[in-house]
Amino acid sequence: MTAAPRPTHNRRLVWGAGTLVLVTMVASYAPSPLYPLYQERWGLSPSQVSVIFAGYPIGVILTLIAFGGLSDRIGRRRAMLVGITGLVSAMTLLACAPTYGWLIVGRVVHGLAAGLITAAAAASLMEEHPRGVSAGSFINAFLVSLGVALGPFAAGLLADGLPRPLATPYLAIGALLAVPMLTLARAADRRPLAGTPGAGLRPIGVPREVRSAFAVAAFAIISTNVTFGLIGAFGPHLARTLGWTSESATGQLVALPLVAVALIQLAAHRLRPQLTVVVGTILSTGCWLLLSFGTSADSRWVVLVGLALLGAGAGLSLLGAATIVGLIAPPGRQAETYAAWLVVAFSTLGGSALLAGPLVGRWPLDTVLIGTAAAAALLAWQVTVRNRREPWERYA
Repeated sequence: MTAAPRPTHNRRLVWGAGTLVLVTMVASYAPSPLYPLYQERWGLSPSQVSVIFAGYPIGVILTLIAFGGLSDRIGRRRAMLVGITGLVSAMTLLACAPTYGWLIVGRVVHGLAAGLITAAAAASLMEEHPRGVSAGSFINAFLVSLGVALGPFAAGLLADGLPRPLATPYLAIGALLAVPMLTLARAADRRPLAGTPGAGLRPIGVPREVRSAFAVAAFAIISTNVTFGLIGAFGPHLARTLGWTSESATGQLVALPLVAVALIQLAAHRLRPQLTVVVGTILSTGCWLLLSFGTSADSRWVVLVGLALLGAGAGLSLLGAATIVGLIAPPGRQAETYAAWLVVAFSTLGGSALLAGPLVGRWPLDTVLIGTAAAAALLAWQVTVRNRREPWERYA
């Protein structure tokens, strides 16, 4: 006897969650190629640009800490629809921002909405994907990677080719949100509601029984998001160092490692996650050194190869870490466990972005890259040692 097909409303929930993750991540890196225009308009310093970038992860962290497990209680679909409303508001604020202060407000609102979306959508994909948790985790990680790769590339092209370059990219992303919104509006959320009406305010936490395995995923995502944070914040500075000044060229440079993130995940998604986090963190360490050599030697090709391989290392770490979280999360606490992992991820993203401006402003770029390589080596060591000690068979 063959198994009954998955209910239609669950397929809609998977499609809605997947498209929403993609559009949300496109939005997350869309401002990167626009930073030179903001600097030109308002005379911003590198440190002020770092604050713009960091506003997004700060908003994500605030939401995750307070509401990361909200969809475990009110349902995935409801949480995602609330997040879409917030994301539309953020795109409107960013498109219309009249001052530097309003731009930061828009990025924080953007992060608040994205935090709610990412936890609920990831849990939906892990629970409802017809091929199980591992497939859902891979799809989520791949869509995150694809979105952050497309964001700067698309925003740079739109800013170069259309009027109002500081508004058009955001308005286009806002229009794309209609796709997941309409899909989710027709879906049904089968998840039973749990807890009391105020339970959604309960702070998130990592279940005690999975904390050692969670630490492996946490150190791996720190390695990945150091890459995302630094490339997102000083990618335009690196582009100018290489003589690329247009918004589309800057967007393409920032997108290069992010495209590599997505491509490596397609190639490696069948590998054991414990292997991918180790290989990914070690590869990232070597690539930071390669980037340092390329910038000091003023070699454009070495820099491009280093960026592509750095993206591959970050992609392996992200893929393995996301899969590990999906496998170890206890039933009924999937969104909460994933949200706790995202707090680590976005704390790293915001912290590295905030540090990027002062570091690049004070020291030569190649020196900063050597320091980053040293930090990456420490992370790789932690991932390798903890991975060997963990009895992974208990999560099978």
